[in-house]
Amino acid sequence: MSGNVMVIGVGGVGHVIVSTLIPDPLVDQIIAVDISEKNLKHLEEKYGREKISIHKVDARNSDQLSKLMKNASILVNAAHYSLNLNLIENCLRNKCNFISLTGGEELWIEEGSRFKEMVELHLQRDSEWRKNELTGILGLGEDPGLSNIFARYLVENFDELDEVVIRDADTVEDNRFIIVPLWSREELLLSSIAPAIYYEDGVFKKAEPLSICQEHVFPDPVKVKKIYLKEHPEVWTLSVFLPKKARRISFWYNYDGLSAEIIRALWKMKLLSREKVNVKGVQVSPFDVVVEVLPQPIDLVDIQGYAGIEVEVKGRKNDAFLSQKIFTYISHKEAYDRVGVNGTSYLVGLPAAIGVSLLLRGELRGKGLLFPEQLNPQPFIKELTKHNLPLIFEERRISELREPL
Repeated sequence: MSGNVMVIGVGGVGHVIVSTLIPDPLVDQIIAVDISEKNLKHLEEKYGREKISIHKVDARNSDQLSKLMKNASILVNAAHYSLNLNLIENCLRNKCNFISLTGGEELWIEEGSRFKEMVELHLQRDSEWRKNELTGILGLGEDPGLSNIFARYLVENFDELDEVVIRDADTVEDNRFIIVPLWSREELLLSSIAPAIYYEDGVFKKAEPLSICQEHVFPDPVKVKKIYLKEHPEVWTLSVFLPKKARRISFWYNYDGLSAEIIRALWKMKLLSREKVNVKGVQVSPFDVVVEVLPQPIDLVDIQGYAGIEVEVKGRKNDAFLSQKIFTYISHKEAYDRVGVNGTSYLVGLPAAIGVSLLLRGELRGKGLLFPEQLNPQPFIKELTKHNLPLIFEERRISELREPL
């Protein structure tokens, strides 16, 4: 079927989604919605209005949004994730399918996250979406998104699972910056100072922020990086929705240079507190000050390095204990040459655009509110190769098994 696609937020990630969908013959019209005139004007100057209609609308205005949504088959939220819950309700009322780049509302709070509540909220809404034969895909970016799809793809090769490990390999090789927020500045800091959560033997365990790290060798060209254990949505959702249960699930993130140590020091000094303090008669949030001195992600285009994601699954296959990995990456330079954004924005936006195309082609048949690991991974793997993303597979025999895990 063909249809109109509404994209909310057409900055870096939204720009990737729009540019990827324009050549798709099943996309009749792209309804571009943003509160920023600058973003909309940039889109119009680059692509014209033949297949795009632009609308300066605040996505929090449900009435205005509903009027536009009546003409849309699929809505993609490429703006802030705090809009997701209201957009899910709007899509249900207007019989519109939905894709987000993450799930939930205010996910990060200073003492941790609300990922558990996010999963529970979506489970409560799932039956109504299935009853209306609508599809909502929650967290279809890079990670979550590609990470979940890769995990599901590898899991199907095993008879029994032991461990799922996700490693984010986003890197920046640029001496101008100490801390480089390739995505939201606020979310980078808040996620870094949240307790590190991992899943083991049916229990979610907690470690102090940025306290567990290791060196990991990624495939070329990323190579050796220092990665840190972090909390992330996949730890929660994969423990529930994978078709086979893993004994351990963890997420690791690369911090370039001294950035992890500096963020940890800022946190220890309470300079990442959002509680306001009196500075010479002015009430100031230390957190807001730190955010403002960091570079804007949208301005990070002339940088060197890569965006990449690796998923490793360990478990039993036949009579052996194996490790299988998938890794994909793109350089920031190549992403800029393709669509004018950094590599992270590209890897976040591309899976959502692929999801739109697959829905329009009828290749994603699941109904309800779904996380990416609940989808058939095969169509995504095929589409990634069509978009010239390298997929590097590795299998390693760890040991012969004499008894079940």
